[in-house]
Amino acid sequence: MTARSRCPLSRPARRLVAATWLCVVALTLGSVAAAAPSRSGEGAAPATAAPPDVATKPTLDTMLARFAKMPGLSARFHEEKKIALLAVPLESDGEILFAPPDVLVRRVTAPVPSVAKIAAGQLTLVSGGKREQIDLAQNAVVRGFIEAFQYVLAGDRQALERTFRLRFEASPASAGDGPRGAGDERWAWRLELRPKGAPLDQFLSTLVLEGHGRIVQSMRMVEASGDVTTTTFSEVDTDKRWTPAERARRFSTDEPTAATGG
Repeated sequence: MTARSRCPLSRPARRLVAATWLCVVALTLGSVAAAAPSRSGEGAAPATAAPPDVATKPTLDTMLARFAKMPGLSARFHEEKKIALLAVPLESDGEILFAPPDVLVRRVTAPVPSVAKIAAGQLTLVSGGKREQIDLAQNAVVRGFIEAFQYVLAGDRQALERTFRLRFEASPASAGDGPRGAGDERWAWRLELRPKGAPLDQFLSTLVLEGHGRIVQSMRMVEASGDVTTTTFSEVDTDKRWTPAERARRFSTDEPTAATGG
């Protein structure tokens, strides 16, 4: 039986919704490739390689422009949460699934299976055999995250900047940034987002995405409380085209017992 709630979301639930939407923002901003070079050994640059062509240097506008073309997304994630009151970080593994315009699933497969699905302004939470449905319009913080995400998908930088202070930097990638190929693969980048005011700044302090070329290497979310969540991604497909059968199966809110296959 599904319990429906109009009460304000708890802090863990707000964290869950924020982290889920921000994961998708991170993956799509980087237009992540499922793997680095497509052929073994390709892209290795000698220490004396010439600096990358400035014409290939990525900008925030070029990254935002990729959103309108994204048909869907799937990715595996590993998440580590450092909470002030806990001596040991909390870790989890699972998958993120997205189908335009607004259907999103965050499925945790370990250590404790759970499912969170956002669709049509409703959040469905399933864990431990219990199911709860929440109207997101009742929570200003969550509504702010969703509106910001919609701005990103639309490539609307001006609207995004009404909500966040944006700082984007790109520099030639070093050997420590991973394999380097041609074009934008030879640029390391960093994007920082800071909420400009209420209600988002009551929850989020800073979101930092770092990567090189089309690869998002990390996402670090610092909450206003000081708690820190770091997420890494793998098996990323930002060109996912869901079939009706896949959508019915992969976007289900059934709790997983093991990693969900493609």
